[in-house]
Amino acid sequence: MKVAVVGLGIAGLSIAARLALAGHDVFGFEQFEPMHENGSSHGDTRIMRATPGEGEVYVQLARRAVEAWRTWEGLAGRPLIEWTSGLMAGPRGSPFVEACQRLSRKPAALLRGDAIHPLTRGYIAMPYEWDVFRQEDCGVIAADATRAFLLRQAVKWGARLAHGKRISAPIEGLTLKIDDTTMTFDAVIVAAGAWAGRMLPEFAGRLSVKRRVVGWFETDQPRMLPVICIDNEEGTFGMPAPRGYYKIGLHAIGGATEPDAVREPDERDAALLSEQAALLLPKHHAEPVRMQRCLYTVTPDEHFLIAPSAANERVLLFSACSGHGFKYAPVFGELAEEWLSGRPSEQLLSFGLARRGDVNRLGGAKS
Repeated sequence: MKVAVVGLGIAGLSIAARLALAGHDVFGFEQFEPMHENGSSHGDTRIMRATPGEGEVYVQLARRAVEAWRTWEGLAGRPLIEWTSGLMAGPRGSPFVEACQRLSRKPAALLRGDAIHPLTRGYIAMPYEWDVFRQEDCGVIAADATRAFLLRQAVKWGARLAHGKRISAPIEGLTLKIDDTTMTFDAVIVAAGAWAGRMLPEFAGRLSVKRRVVGWFETDQPRMLPVICIDNEEGTFGMPAPRGYYKIGLHAIGGATEPDAVREPDERDAALLSEQAALLLPKHHAEPVRMQRCLYTVTPDEHFLIAPSAANERVLLFSACSGHGFKYAPVFGELAEEWLSGRPSEQLLSFGLARRGDVNRLGGAKS
């Protein structure tokens, strides 16, 4: 089958590689150059949680992904995940923390927040009254290394990837205008992240593009620290990064934006990140050594959205950009293959328009 994949972020690359491996004639199109930093997939590290607190379907998907990550690591010839453990935390009774504990294969007792400072040898501090669930199945993904691996592997498996190519919007069927030429396909998969609503306007009302900023913080005595996901108003998350830095971001803070006109990080972002660093990272310097912007593409319920177009059932929207999608990357191609073959799994069906499941959101301030 001749398949077009529009957008070559982590989802599009996974889809292109998997479908090419399955024997399809795959063409991947990306408006930017390889390894660009304009969308949602870039970064030195991204969080891996094999027991996501967002809900049961995400746990199923993550555990399915863990096996596939091992396959990718074998093909890449290097580790792509470093398992560090993780601390899921929030005010007493946090639904997110409770979900992490409930969904875990090994539901250990909750810790109190004041146990975290001695547990991490003074590197992480939390309010004493918080609930904290310690998860061993957390770590960090080498995100840019994964993208680079997929760029190579997709081509090895036969996918034809074209960068610096613009697809005319909107997409109205199986014939795409690519710059000044046209091509017709048997199926089109739109994995364009923040630009997906332009490509398929019927879904635009369901997709909001949000600007987010992450910052890297330095300490004089670096050590490997656990991932943190905190159900506070800001939805603070953090992870180890290269050079001994610790990277934090605010899942719930940042306004709507246009994907082609995203404001660069500034002193306001630095102040918000520094406030969290001062509270949570007592051995780190309070000012970020650098910052980087990222785009979230989210639905109102923060559930992934994978659904065919009403105008043409062979055109698929594939949007998993709700801020925590990278960890499922190896499964994205499998889900696309299920759709193409007409044999959807329960996970794939859960992300359609008909079944909108409950998602435990991280963070209370939604802007």
